[in-house]
Amino acid sequence: MAPESKLVDIDLGIALQSMALKAIEMGLNTLMIGAFNREKLCAAFDLPYEPLMLLAVGKGAERIELVPTDAAAPRAYYRRDGVHYVPKVRLNDLIINHA
Repeated sequence: MAPESKLVDIDLGIALQSMALKAIEMGLNTLMIGAFNREKLCAAFDLPYEPLMLLAVGKGAERIELVPTDAAAPRAYYRRDGVHYVPKVRLNDLIINHA
């Protein structure tokens, strides 16, 4: 078998993100999984090729809420009252001005 092209990883990322965004639009949750036992998965499902990533899709037990934060602030995820809070750096803090 020929080695895969570097473009496979780019195509994979685009495909996974597209599927994840559609699932989220439909009110579902997603999780991209790269750390899994490929040999066991191939054996369990009789797969002819080794999978590169998994995309788990389903209804989450928790509500996820993005929390805007400063670039220097801690970004550890936390849970409170059944809500999973995910701190995200504000866009303006990520943009580098070359003035």
